[in-house]
Amino acid sequence: MSTTAYPHGLARWAGDLPAVDEFVTLGEGGTPVVGLDRLAARLGLGQLTAKLETANPTGSYKDRVAAMTVSLARHDGYRGWVATSSGNAGIAMAAFGARAGLPGFLCVVSTAPQEKRLPLMPYGIGVLAVEGVGDGASASAGTGLLANVAAAAEEHQLFLAITANAYNPQGMRGIDTLGYELAEQVPDMTHAYTPAGGGGLVASLARGLAARSMPAAVIACQPRGCAPIARHLAGEIDRPLVERCDTLVSGLQLPAPPDGQLAVDAVRACGGWGSAVDDDAIVQAQQLLAATEGIFVEPAAATSVAALLDDHKNGRLSSDDHPVLILTGAGWKDQSRYATQAARIPTAQVDDVPRVIADWARDV
Repeated sequence: MSTTAYPHGLARWAGDLPAVDEFVTLGEGGTPVVGLDRLAARLGLGQLTAKLETANPTGSYKDRVAAMTVSLARHDGYRGWVATSSGNAGIAMAAFGARAGLPGFLCVVSTAPQEKRLPLMPYGIGVLAVEGVGDGASASAGTGLLANVAAAAEEHQLFLAITANAYNPQGMRGIDTLGYELAEQVPDMTHAYTPAGGGGLVASLARGLAARSMPAAVIACQPRGCAPIARHLAGEIDRPLVERCDTLVSGLQLPAPPDGQLAVDAVRACGGWGSAVDDDAIVQAQQLLAATEGIFVEPAAATSVAALLDDHKNGRLSSDDHPVLILTGAGWKDQSRYATQAARIPTAQVDDVPRVIADWARDV
C-alpha cells in the first residue's frame, strides 16, 4: 500500500494561478494519495486510490479555495470577507482570514452539524445561522441568500468569498491545484469520483486536469435527494436544478447549484457522468471505508465511495480502470450520527476486563 505526499502551499503553483504579492498559507494542498488495496480486491479492481483532502489544515479541500481567496483579498486591499457555508468553507475562511489578519462574516446553514459550527468560535468572526436553507429548502431560498450576501459584499467593500466559480472565479482557481497534483501523483488515473454540491469542485478539478492534459473522466457524485447535476447529466431533467432539497448529507444540499451548468459542461467534456445514490448507501459507504481501509470521512466525502460502489455494481467500471476517490472532508466534521452507538458502549469494573476481552477475542 503506497502513500505519497507532495510539497504544501499554493505558492508552488504560482505560475498557474492568479497573481498575488504573497500567498497566505497554513500548509494547504500537497495532500497524500493512498492505495485502497483491500477495497480494490473486494471489488475486483486492479487499482483503487484515494486523494486525502482530509489532510488539509482544517480538514477539507476548501482550504485550497480559502488560501487563494484570502491571498487575493489582501492583495486587492479589501476590508475583509463575507461568505456562505454549510460548514467546511466557513472553517477554512475563518482560519485563513485570521492568518491574513482579515476580518470576516459568515452566513452558515442553521442545520449545519455542531462539529462544523463549534470550530468557528475561536476565530472571532461574525457568524449568522440562516434558516430556510439546507435540507428541505427550496431552490429560491438558496439563490436568495447568495444574492443578499453578494450585495452586502459590494456595499461594505468585502471580498465575496462564496466557494463557487459564479461568484468567486479567481478564488476557486485554488481547486485547480488538486488536478495539478493528481496529474503528478496518479498519472494513470482513469476516473475521478468527486462529490458535487454547488458544482464548483467538479468544474474546477476538471479544469485543473485539463490544464495538465489528463484524460480522466470526472464523475459528479450526489445524494439522490438533491442531485440536480447528476440527474441533468442522465437526461432526467432539462436543467441542473431541482425545486427542493431532500437529503441529510451536509455540504451537498444545493437544489440550485451556482456552478451547476459549468459542472455539467466540464463532465461532458472529459467523458464523465453523474451518479446519484441514496443517503443510506452513503452512510454505509462511510462505514465501509473506515472499517476496511481505516479512513474516516464525512458523509459528503463518502458520497464518492457510494457512487463508485454503485457504478461498479452496474458494470460501469472494469478491472483495468484506475479510479480515484476525492475524499473531500474529514469524518470529525459530522459525527452526531454515531452518538447513539457511543452511548451503548458497555461499562465494567477493573476485575471484569480480562473476561470481557476474552469474550470479544473468542468471537473475532
